[in-house]
Amino acid sequence: MQNALYVEISAVGIILLSVILVTQRQTIGSSAAQRRFNSLIYATMFMLVVDACCWLIDGQQFRFARALNYAVETLYYILHVLLPYLWALYVEGALSTDMKAARRRIAIATVPLVLFILVLAFNIHYEFVFRIDAENVYHRAWGVYFYAFFTYAYLIYASIRALIKAQGASWVDDRRRYYTMAFFAVPPSIGGLLQLFYYGLSLNWILAAVSILLVYIDSQNRQISTDPLTGLNNRRELSKFLLRETRERELPKSGVLILLMMDVDGFKQINDSCGHFYGDNILTAVAGILKASCKNTEAFLARYGGDEFCIVLPNENGNDAAELIARIQMNVADWNASNREMKPIGLSIGYATWDAQNDATFESLITRADQKMYEAKNAKKLC
Repeated sequence: MQNALYVEISAVGIILLSVILVTQRQTIGSSAAQRRFNSLIYATMFMLVVDACCWLIDGQQFRFARALNYAVETLYYILHVLLPYLWALYVEGALSTDMKAARRRIAIATVPLVLFILVLAFNIHYEFVFRIDAENVYHRAWGVYFYAFFTYAYLIYASIRALIKAQGASWVDDRRRYYTMAFFAVPPSIGGLLQLFYYGLSLNWILAAVSILLVYIDSQNRQISTDPLTGLNNRRELSKFLLRETRERELPKSGVLILLMMDVDGFKQINDSCGHFYGDNILTAVAGILKASCKNTEAFLARYGGDEFCIVLPNENGNDAAELIARIQMNVADWNASNREMKPIGLSIGYATWDAQNDATFESLITRADQKMYEAKNAKKLC
């Protein structure tokens, strides 16, 4: 009865991962990150199949049953190490900006994986990880604890990398993404620890499927709400945010909300003379400047469209807009000084504060901020 239950649980996990895989292929273009994520999904599905086979074969009597049990359990332990390694590989690729250093860390992490797989070849003779008795029943040995330790070391490493990245992230949405990646290890680790100390349980791989689902949901939410080039919120999310702030919360007074509108000076000429790829790099750089400028604030950042960006800022002391604009311009100057091989970036910035009496909709706030931005741009032309 228990064996049949675990087979059913594995089947549920396989169906869940199959749905994720099919949906992801329909909605996301191929990339290195997607291929790494797909490898993790395939390996987890395979592990669930192998786990189900372990329960079906254990204790059964038929020709070559014991040899088959040894083979399936050996494959189980290979995957037991491989899956956390693949997750660490995915995290390393997703978080690293220095790919040379990332490849070096991946090479180091690959060494224990290869050693674990090679050592399993000696288990049939020495039985230090597991053994199969004459009745074809599986039994754990003392070596299983070493395998568990190094397996969870991969998960812990990936979580620590994600947590460190989250602490250094300058934007709240980036931190949320990194925290989700760090949390990936929690469900399978809980299941694995229970399985380690309560013999007969089998929870960690279905919980690993749950973790994959959480990462997938987070990535889908970000695709719906973010601009794919800059990683900032898109125009749709900006409209939702402004509607919520100006309507659903029913702001009690004017001046409690500031909207900054800005665009890149001479961006059309940059695109025409240097090409769209170069222009995309400029837009990505601007997004990074805005993220750094809004670090540790409650600001909401969005790409409005083209070369236009928005920042929605709670107005706490009346000087927030001026202080933020000065910080942005200082970071723009720093970027220009550090990237002299590229065309210098210039931003024209205008802002407006929410007027509860005269702003009937958030669109009127956008219109006023947009007008101020063009006034700033025209003032530059006159200088």
